[in-house]
Amino acid sequence: MPKLVKRYANRKLYDTESSTYITLENIEEMVREGEDVRIIDNSTGEDITSATLAHIVLDQQRSNPAFPVSVLRGIIQSGEEFFNRLQWPVTQFRDEFKRRAEALEEGGKAIREFVDGTQRSLDDMQRRLDERFQCAGARNDKGEGGCSSDSRQVYENLLMFQPVSQGEQFQNGVPDGARSGQST
Repeated sequence: MPKLVKRYANRKLYDTESSTYITLENIEEMVREGEDVRIIDNSTGEDITSATLAHIVLDQQRSNPAFPVSVLRGIIQSGEEFFNRLQWPVTQFRDEFKRRAEALEEGGKAIREFVDGTQRSLDDMQRRLDERFQCAGARNDKGEGGCSSDSRQVYENLLMFQPVSQGEQFQNGVPDGARSGQST
């Protein structure tokens, strides 16, 4: 919210935030520091910020001429068009920046969705593997247990890749113990 300054009929400026009278130089300093200032005429309530800031620029021009007379004439002759031309590149830059920021945000959402989906798939895969290994470990000595036939098949396939102990017999390239689910 902008800092509110009231201008009284006697041309004094009153800072309502600090409850003190201030000068045009104080307003200039506030603006230079990036503070948002709103100046109103106390008797009419009219916003006179633009006129007050123009007055500050005029005072600066008197003490230290920054603009050649030809530029000042051009501003007066072109009126509002001059300021519109000054604002156009800034407006274009701001709009382009906003558009790119939104596109970047959308890209970030897509990446987050991909990562989240991948994480869910990995978690699901891990859960299924854990269930299968728990089921395979729950088998009794006779090879019976509460596993589904798919889980038993996975278990039996894993047994085929167990290292062969010394003295184990092979039949058709498969250790005897692997077919029965036990080592000999």
